[in-house]
Amino acid sequence: MFHKKGFLIGGIIATILTVGSIVLIRVHFVDAAQKLLSDMTNMGVVMEDIEFHYSPLPSLRVTNLRVQSGMDTILIPQLEIFPDVTSLLSGEIKLRHVILQDPDVRALAHRKGSDSATGTFELPSLFPEKIDVVSGKVQLTNSYQAEPLTVSASMEKESGGFTFNVRSASISELGFKFSGRLDMASTSPLKLNLQATQCSIDPAAFLGFLTGFDYMSNSTLPELAEAGNFETTDLDFSIDNAVGTMDVKAGGLVLDSTSGKGLLLHMGQGGTFQVSLDEAQVDAGELFAMAQKSERGRNATSSLCESAKLKSINPRGTLIFKDVSLSTPPSTVTNKGLSGKMTVSAKDLVLVLEAADGKKQELSISEIDADVELKDGKPVVSVRSFNVASATGGSCDMQAYMSFPLDLKRLRFKAEARDFSLFDYIITCEAQKKNPLRTEFDTQLNHRETRISASGYFNTPRNNLSGYEAQLKSLSIRIPETNTPKSDSSVATSEATEKFNFEQLLGRDINGKASIRKFYYNDWPFSDVAVFVHSGADRALVKASGKLFHLNLNADVVLAQEQLAAQCNIKGRGTSLPSLIACFAKDLSVSLRGKIYLNANMFMQGSNSGELMRSVRGEASAKIDDLHIFNLANLDPRLGFFIDLLDAVSFNPQSGQGLNFSSARLSAALSGKEMLIKSFNLSGRQLQAWGGGKYSLDEKHLQLEGQVRSVFGTVNSFNVDRKLKS
Repeated sequence: MFHKKGFLIGGIIATILTVGSIVLIRVHFVDAAQKLLSDMTNMGVVMEDIEFHYSPLPSLRVTNLRVQSGMDTILIPQLEIFPDVTSLLSGEIKLRHVILQDPDVRALAHRKGSDSATGTFELPSLFPEKIDVVSGKVQLTNSYQAEPLTVSASMEKESGGFTFNVRSASISELGFKFSGRLDMASTSPLKLNLQATQCSIDPAAFLGFLTGFDYMSNSTLPELAEAGNFETTDLDFSIDNAVGTMDVKAGGLVLDSTSGKGLLLHMGQGGTFQVSLDEAQVDAGELFAMAQKSERGRNATSSLCESAKLKSINPRGTLIFKDVSLSTPPSTVTNKGLSGKMTVSAKDLVLVLEAADGKKQELSISEIDADVELKDGKPVVSVRSFNVASATGGSCDMQAYMSFPLDLKRLRFKAEARDFSLFDYIITCEAQKKNPLRTEFDTQLNHRETRISASGYFNTPRNNLSGYEAQLKSLSIRIPETNTPKSDSSVATSEATEKFNFEQLLGRDINGKASIRKFYYNDWPFSDVAVFVHSGADRALVKASGKLFHLNLNADVVLAQEQLAAQCNIKGRGTSLPSLIACFAKDLSVSLRGKIYLNANMFMQGSNSGELMRSVRGEASAKIDDLHIFNLANLDPRLGFFIDLLDAVSFNPQSGQGLNFSSARLSAALSGKEMLIKSFNLSGRQLQAWGGGKYSLDEKHLQLEGQVRSVFGTVNSFNVDRKLKS
C-alpha cells in the first residue's frame, strides 16, 4: 500500500512540474517572441502574418517577411524560429534554430561614396549562430546580368555578413556549381570567399562575369567561352569589388581534355593578372581548334600553310607545360606585354601535314624539352632537345636558343637531319650557329630526280649598314632534262604563262651577297660565282658574275612586282671548244677540237617565262681557232651540215678522215627563240665556206645558204636545211 501511495504522489508531482514547465515555457516563449518581433520591427521589418505553435515543439512562424534598407531588400516568404527550451525554463531568451524558406536578397552590385558601407545585412542579435537556408537567392540588381546566387545551405551568422556551409549551390553570374563554404562579407560591393572541394564552372558565364566587371577585355581568349567542361578541385576563390581584385587557388582543374594542378591566379580590374601553375597537360588538337576560331589564329595558320605549300596542318597528342609563371604589367604601364616563363614538353605529339595535292604526311615529335621566357610580350625560347621522325623515314634532331621577333645575332642552334623524308623531299643536313655572325652548313636535298647539295657558311649582318653574306665552298644542282611529249604540251604552256611572283623578295630592305667557289648546274661547271642583291619596297636589283671555263658571265637583273628585266653579257678568250660543247652534249664533244672566243650581249623582259623567252634581243659574235672535225665518215648527225659542205664540192671522206679549219667566225642576232645568222666564215686548206642563215632554238631547225670553195679553187653554192636532234 505504501508503495502505491508513493507512486501516486510521484506522478502528481511530475504532472505538476510538467504543467508548470509548460506554463513557464509558454510565458517565456511569448516574452521572447514579443522581444524578437519588437527588435525586428525596430529594424524596419514588415511581416504579413505571425503564427505561434507549441506542438510538437514551441515555434514561431512568420510569413512574407520584408526588410528594406535603402536600395537593398530582403524578402522571406516563410521564417520559422525555434527557441531553446532549456533556456526558456530559466527565463533566458535564446533561439535554438531558425529556418529561412526561399529567402531573396536583392542588393546593388555597385555603389559609390558613402553608400558602399551599406552592403552588409545585419540580423537581430537574438538570432542563433547557425541558420538553415532553403533555396535562398542573392541577387545583385544592377549587375551586368542580374542573375542570382542560389543557395541551399546551413548558414553561420557573423558580424561582417553570412557564412554558408553549402550543401548545394550555384552562382549563375560566375557560372559556379559547388558544395563547400561560402563567406559573403558584403553584397555591395561584392565581397565573398568560396572554398569548395569540387566546383563546376560554366566557361561562358565565368568569362562573361570577368568581362562584365572589367577583369578581362572582350578580345582576350573569347574562344574559351566555347569550352564544354570546366571542373576544379580544392578551390579557394575570393573576390573584392571594393578594391577590384579576384584571387583563385585550385589544387586541380580540368578544361575539356586539358588538365592542370597547382593553380594560383590574381586578377585586377583593367585586365592585369599574375598566374602560376605547377603543371598543365593540354590537348594539342583542342588548342589548335580553339586557335582556329579566332581571326588571328586562322591568319597565322594560313600564312604558315601558304609558305610551306601545305593545304592543312593538324596536331594531335599532348603538350605539357610545367612551372608556369605569367604576369601582366600594372595598368599604369603602357606598351608592355606579358612576362613570365614556363617549361614545355610533349607526349605522343604528332603533326599531320596535308599537301596541296592531297597527300598526307605524319611527323612524330618523340622528344621536346624547352624553356620559354616572356619579356614584355617577347618570347625567348631555349630548346634543350627536339627530335622529330618522319612516318616515311628519317629523323631530325635540334638544339636551339632564339628570341622573337627573330634576332639572328642572338640565335644559336645545332641541327642534324638524317635522310629525313617529307613528301617528295629527302633531306640530309648538318647545320650549326655557334657565334653571333656565322652559320655553317652542309646540306643535301633530293626531290624526285632533282639533286641539290651545298656546303659553306652564312654570315649575319654586323649592323644595319652591312648586308647578309653567304660563302659556299660548293653548290651542285642536277635537274634531269625531260622531253615533254605532245600530250603534255598544255602543261608546259600553262607553266610558261604562270606569272612571276616576287612578293617574298620585295617590300623588305634586303642587302646581301653570295660567293660560290664551285657551282655545278648539271654538267655546267661554273666557278667564282658572285651574286649581289638589294631589295626595296618596289623593286629589287640583282647583279651576278661568274666563269664557265674561260668565259666571263655577267648579268644585271631588275625585279619589279610581276616583271623581270635582265641584261646579260658573255665574254671569253681561248675557251676549250670540247669542254664548252660537253655542257650541252658530252657525246658531241669527242668530234670537235678548237679554242673559242665569244662575245654576246642579250636583253630580256617579261612577266612569265614564256614572255621572257620571246622578248630576248641581242647580238653575238664568235671565233674558233684551229677547228678540227674528226671522223667525217661517222660524223654525228647534229654536225651533218659539214657533210653538206663536202657534198657541195663532191668530196667523199674516207674512214677516219677529218676536216681542219684555221679559223671559223660567226656573227648573229638573237630575237626571241630565233637566231639570225648574219654571216659565217670557215677558212681552211681543204675548204673555205661563207654565207648566212638562221636557227630556231625552239624547233632545233638549222637553215644555211652560202658558197663553198674547194682545194682546187672551184666555188659552188650550198644549202642546209636540217632539224638537229638533241
